[in-house]
Amino acid sequence: MKNMYRRLATAVALSILASAPAWAQMTPSAPKQPPAMKPETKEIQGTIKSVDRTKKTLTLEDGTTLALPASVQVAPDALKKGAKVSATYEEQGGQRVVTSLHVQPPSKS
Repeated sequence: MKNMYRRLATAVALSILASAPAWAQMTPSAPKQPPAMKPETKEIQGTIKSVDRTKKTLTLEDGTTLALPASVQVAPDALKKGAKVSATYEEQGGQRVVTSLHVQPPSKS
């Protein structure tokens, strides 16, 4: 009787070992992720319509709103209504986040 159990256990173990490569081939591999894409940089030029220092944004006369992160260094007194700006930005979370900004003071007329 013991001999029969041993044979049965051996047969089960061998069948499991023999089927392991087949199981390995059947399991799906993780889906391949595309490489992380860097956000596209865009350029814009315009005239400042308003500045919101609390939200750290500026709005151009055409209605475009640009977010100013702390990494962009601009003299606070340079951001005034009527000043002309040239900026590069990236779309991040539905916002236009400035990566570089050049400000030309408003003309005195």
